[in-house]
Amino acid sequence: MLAPQPLYHIIYHSLATGPEGIVPEALADLLRQARAYNQGHRLTGLLLYADRTKEFVQVLEGPRDEVETIYQKIAHDPRHKHAFVLHQGPAERRMFPDWRMGFAHAATQDLRSTAGYFPLRAEPAYARPPGLAVHAPEKLRRFLADFAIPLAKDE
Repeated sequence: MLAPQPLYHIIYHSLATGPEGIVPEALADLLRQARAYNQGHRLTGLLLYADRTKEFVQVLEGPRDEVETIYQKIAHDPRHKHAFVLHQGPAERRMFPDWRMGFAHAATQDLRSTAGYFPLRAEPAYARPPGLAVHAPEKLRRFLADFAIPLAKDE
């Protein structure tokens, strides 16, 4: 039996690769893969995507070793680039306990207010979004949790 581990989460931002970002079929495939993987590794979370700016924000939550392992894989996935952790650390409870991986389209403004940054620029030495000023973790978590309300009504 696995020893219980404290709950941990990572919230990150990235940009889809390619001139068109991620097409709907590829996004559906990504979600199928994520849900299958997450179910077997005690992970839950939420993926937000803004079509216009090709931006992702994702919450991953579960045992620390599982969260860190999948984030390392995600950070090197060629479907996106410039993965940047907005917040990580222990969590008292899951924000999305019933979702192997929830998904919502987000308006660009939603993502900008989430991360507190200005529009991204492509830069070869990209280290973090220009002008990034990450909100306090609790404010960021509350914002992301608001996405669960309309999604839960639809299910």
